Amino acid sequence: MKQDLPLVSFERDMNHNYLVLYKCDFFGAAKDNSRDYRVRMLLENKIQGLLPITHRQVNGESRYYYEINSLQPLDRLIEKNELDYRMLRTVFFGCIHLFDNLEEYLLNGEQIMMKAEFIYVNVESMEPYFACYPDYSGDVRCSFMEFVDELLAHIDHTDKQAVMLGYQVYRYTRNPNYVLSGIRKFMECAATEVPNQENCGFISEQPLAEPGDKMWDNRIINKESNAFMLQEDVPRRKEADMEEEYQDTCDRQGNIKELIGGVFCVFVAICAGAIIVGARVFQRYKLSGNYELYMYGAVAMALVAAVLFFVCYIKTVRQSREIEMLNEECEESVYEELISREVVHNLTIKHNNEIPRKVGYREVNSLTCSNETICLGNEAIEERVLRGRVNGKEVSIPLDCLPLTVGKLGGVSDFIINDNAVSKMHARIEEHNGKVCVCDLNSTNGTVHNGEVIAIHTPVVLEQGDTLRFGRSCFTYY
Repeated sequence: MKQDLPLVSFERDMNHNYLVLYKCDFFGAAKDNSRDYRVRMLLENKIQGLLPITHRQVNGESRYYYEINSLQPLDRLIEKNELDYRMLRTVFFGCIHLFDNLEEYLLNGEQIMMKAEFIYVNVESMEPYFACYPDYSGDVRCSFMEFVDELLAHIDHTDKQAVMLGYQVYRYTRNPNYVLSGIRKFMECAATEVPNQENCGFISEQPLAEPGDKMWDNRIINKESNAFMLQEDVPRRKEADMEEEYQDTCDRQGNIKELIGGVFCVFVAICAGAIIVGARVFQRYKLSGNYELYMYGAVAMALVAAVLFFVCYIKTVRQSREIEMLNEECEESVYEELISREVVHNLTIKHNNEIPRKVGYREVNSLTCSNETICLGNEAIEERVLRGRVNGKEVSIPLDCLPLTVGKLGGVSDFIINDNAVSKMHARIEEHNGKVCVCDLNSTNGTVHNGEVIAIHTPVVLEQGDTLRFGRSCFTYY
């Protein structure tokens, strides 16, 4: 199997951003697979769940371009935000739907790279899109199992539903003979509970900023906003519970139908047997040879059908009991770990609330006033900040806590700019080797540095006096 990952680059063409995957072919030794039916399937069809792909020959090299407009790599999102139940469930169902769609095009999924860096998601709906690279071949089940392991490391452990779902899928994929199609029913039948909000340790009693701070106008995060987010999340969880109840009702109705079918077949067999007994034993009436043969056949077929119905009913009931037992085992094994993590989280928040807020100056209570100027030396604090105008207002972005994401979507951006020309996650300001850098995050209109649009996902060092433009908002680095 060709499991070597390809080289990665990014290109911008007008208003389109592309992820480029290729392999070096200095001597033209690479095999030409353009006639492979799988490549034609990918290039000539728009398969739901896959990134749109085009093929180009550049300097004799075969390169595949994947359109990633308004999408972000999954590894960047889970690095900043932990996965809750809704996000985890959406990603898992995206994987299942993808492999279902691939079967319609006679593709087995071996060319799907199940790595978080090659999976791009919509930051609002968390719908995943995958990169299918024709020159890659891997084990589908092993790749998905490794992908599950990667997601488990980024689950929000204060979300009991997410912990239960992740652990159940993890246990299911440990089975060497598991099939991806079985995860769908397993996830739909998974019994999960909504954690009590009082036990969740993510409501801080102390605000992160106070009036008069530089960050007060830009980042207002308080107890009321957190409570509103929790109230906003309740309908989603209620909707998930309703879906699970509906699925349980459908399963019970299916079991009842199988039982009714078996009883009906037994009733038909009894009726046909009564007719035969009346003709042969009591001789109330006579049956011709053909009719009597038909009656024997009806009895036999009805009995066979009844046996099949009862076997299916018993098998379904056993599967339901096994799933219930598995859910109980998962709940018991995960509960202690969940409680311990919640306690640690609460203690961490309490400890952080007791730490005094760091300010960018030194307060001196008693200072002798004199005409001489003293040298602060290493005590001088260098203030790194972006200053500019947003919607006609002067704003400052302190760069004391990096990395910092700039965009227009709350929850994934640290500094929000309400501008239609700004992407949901537009750019990120980070620090490399002690220097402040700016990196464009696959934005639609690009990030302009000193009048030039910078490349996608390529850090550019900022110097004093450099200018940046995000959409229509301009800033200067000091």
